[in-house]
Amino acid sequence: MIRVNLYEQLNGRARAMPRWAAWLAMAASFVVGIALFLVAASLALILIPIVAVAGAIAVWRLKAKMKAAGFDRADPFAGGPQRAERIEVIDAEYRIIEPDEPRR
Repeated sequence: MIRVNLYEQLNGRARAMPRWAAWLAMAASFVVGIALFLVAASLALILIPIVAVAGAIAVWRLKAKMKAAGFDRADPFAGGPQRAERIEVIDAEYRIIEPDEPRR
């Protein structure tokens, strides 16, 4: 069974690390950092083209669905301002219903 006394280590004096152990720890951390970088770079080289192709296919399918739904214009908001002489009138009948008046 392993027992660690943290209080003794916290209150004790700092011990000097041998120079060879410091160089070994730095070399090991450098190698681990380079290995992590290479793994991340290789994943990026594999995943970036896959994501780009999947995005292109998704955009292509979305454009096809939008065209099938009737939104086939390249820029749907480019239809200039409406002319001033064109006036649309909505004809309606308005009544005021009094609370005492029975409904029809």
